[in-house]
Amino acid sequence: MTPTIISKEQLPLNNKLRKPRVEKMHRDHINSSIEQLKCLLAPEFLKQQPDSKLEKADILEMTLNFLQFTCCQSRLLQMCPKMR
Repeated sequence: MTPTIISKEQLPLNNKLRKPRVEKMHRDHINSSIEQLKCLLAPEFLKQQPDSKLEKADILEMTLNFLQFTCCQSRLLQMCPKMR
């Protein structure tokens, strides 16, 4: 077998063709993760905005708020064992 020689003209073209596919895979992964967050925190979302369509940024913001609230609660319980 002879080695394949790739010219400098072909290399950028291959990268240009590959880049949109890789970016789409990244976007799909991010969208999938955001959708999983939405499903996990669905009851919390329904309390906040029952009839509105949530943007991705809204889902991320509400997730952060929920995690911060949960983290603060666990810290309080650790500091004050009588509250359990």
